[in-house]
Amino acid sequence: MTRIPDAVAVASLDTHRLIVAVPNEGPAEVSCNLPRPVAADVLRQLADSLDSEAGRCATALITGQPCPVHDAPRPSAQADDRRPTMPLDPSDVRGALDFNAGRADQVLASLRDVLLDVDVPRGPEEALAAARILLDAHARQIAALVEAHYSATRTRWGLTRSTRGLLTGYEGARKIVTAYADGLADEQALAEGAAADQATP
Repeated sequence: MTRIPDAVAVASLDTHRLIVAVPNEGPAEVSCNLPRPVAADVLRQLADSLDSEAGRCATALITGQPCPVHDAPRPSAQADDRRPTMPLDPSDVRGALDFNAGRADQVLASLRDVLLDVDVPRGPEEALAAARILLDAHARQIAALVEAHYSATRTRWGLTRSTRGLLTGYEGARKIVTAYADGLADEQALAEGAAADQATP
């Protein structure tokens, strides 16, 4: 006989940043609006807490309550033992773009994630790299919109004396925006190349 739960909890990304659902059958489902490195860190922390002895001693198992010894809050000095957080890396920003690829506005969602990820330190160079990568992606979004409008206009009205100037304007705008995006990509590639050269002994 199928067990009917007393209550069903409903969670959404409007109220939660990370939701992991593990059904009795089938693969687990993960919904998340965090950057991938942050989500991975959260899951690692959960795994570490489940792998610890907290909540698994005889007292906790018998009473069903946290053990006052093994589950007691850790001293505040424990925070000093945490692994140092790595600075924001270009791969983190690109990872956020990949993670948000299916959203209505991929770049806007990725910008939100990068700005909210305040636990990852960043200086002027890391911030500039993030700006280049996100603005590059945004410019390519705009170029794609212009191209789509060009195609729709040409399909609907054809290439005539009346539409030639308009279509030429669309094409010119697309090339300007694409050139801007290419420039940002080139600058970022040069910056990453220089950083790699400095890191090489």
